[in-house]
Amino acid sequence: MKKLIIILLILGILSTSGIAFAEEKSDPVIWKYKTNSWATAVKTTEDGAYNAGSSIDGSLYLLDKSGAVLWKIDLGKRITSIVFSEDKSKLTAAVGERVYINSMSDGRNLGTSTPDTNYIGGSSSDIYAMVYKEGRPSWDYKTDGKVNSISLTPDGQTLAVASSDNHVYLIRAGMLLWKHDLKLPVISVESTPDSSYVVCGTGSFESDEEIQKDYRIFLFDGQGKLLWNQKIGYTVSSVSITPDGNYIAVGSWDNKVHIFSKSGEHLKEFKTDGKIWSVSITPDGKNVIAGSTDTYVYFLDVDSMQKPEKSSSFNPIYIAIPILIILAAGALIYTKKFKKK
Repeated sequence: MKKLIIILLILGILSTSGIAFAEEKSDPVIWKYKTNSWATAVKTTEDGAYNAGSSIDGSLYLLDKSGAVLWKIDLGKRITSIVFSEDKSKLTAAVGERVYINSMSDGRNLGTSTPDTNYIGGSSSDIYAMVYKEGRPSWDYKTDGKVNSISLTPDGQTLAVASSDNHVYLIRAGMLLWKHDLKLPVISVESTPDSSYVVCGTGSFESDEEIQKDYRIFLFDGQGKLLWNQKIGYTVSSVSITPDGNYIAVGSWDNKVHIFSKSGEHLKEFKTDGKIWSVSITPDGKNVIAGSTDTYVYFLDVDSMQKPEKSSSFNPIYIAIPILIILAAGALIYTKKFKKK
């Protein structure tokens, strides 16, 4: 009897100290691929069947759903964005002000025409956000600082812009719909296909960021209303949002991939050994691909990622279980004494 009581008391102590009897956590890394240098731009298709990654030396990789390399080509300069055509026959890579269209089958250059939508977004002279149609400038908008990132809707009409002038912009056919001053350089931006949501992040590419700063992620609706913002503390180098706006992936220089809900809840995170340069989330929110300065491209299962420590919510069961164990132990002790009497 004494041994049983001691065991019950030990279990109670372990429960109250937070030692969990939870299921073993699964590895969120479905696969990872080592590139030549820092992995910068990444992109995945809707079903994750094809994945593209690039390194800062200009290498472009096409990988299948298992992470095996289908082909690799060298474009000579850092690739800033990657887009798959709707029929998955072409892969577009932007390098500075040049756009390369490559065959999905073998990577050969198909010229500089735009993807199936006939539109592509970009920038010119650093401060102009531009839209190209069939390889020619269609319309532009001048900002007051360097254009760091853009996101173009499939119809080529609406452009979200992140600028070093501290503003995020939403522009339609060259006309400003709205802009917001976020007080710090806006580094990354992405909108949903219908521009009903715009997510962006602040930061700086010129700081080593050993000290945390007030760098944040922001979510706006299509009318420019701020829905919420959350402090990350480090440069938000990349953002990706599902078409319905339900899930948001964030790549940050805290070496982590973060997952947020539409309501602003910090759901998941995954840490690498380097700064995250780029992220792309699948439309169902189940997978995310990320490129890191540790030279790896990661393909992750979101459900298996860890919950953020700071935002972990209180669970009453952590109190209920040890109380029940201690009460059971007390009942046994009382029963034993009662029988002796």
